Amino acid sequence: MSKNPTRETTTDRKTAITLGWSSAIIGAIAAFVGMFPVAFLLALFWKFPIPLGGYASGFEGAVLTPLAVVFYGVLGGFIVVPGLGAITGALVVLVTHGNVSKSKKLSIVFGLLWAIIAGVFINMLDKIIGPW
Repeated sequence: MSKNPTRETTTDRKTAITLGWSSAIIGAIAAFVGMFPVAFLLALFWKFPIPLGGYASGFEGAVLTPLAVVFYGVLGGFIVVPGLGAITGALVVLVTHGNVSKSKKLSIVFGLLWAIIAGVFINMLDKIIGPW
């Protein structure tokens, strides 16, 4: 019996699509979950804007960051940051040529990187648009 090349291609395609979706979901989750510790660490070691409270720093300010993250997330951060994590997670599959372990690891790394970028962006927003 000879193998059917069409069947192999279909199976490979299904596996690639599944890996792409799983990497996208992993990237989105890593970005979403990463926003909270990033904000905490930024406030602990630098500063972080607390809505209606100004910038906070130190441990007292770091304790308030989960509320700030939820506030900024409701304003759109819960869509943008995990969305970027999902996009890069899906693109990682192309870069790693379908290597499952590398795809998952890089999806987490890029998701966390988007969380860091978002946290620093929020932190530096007053330098971009002026005091608020």
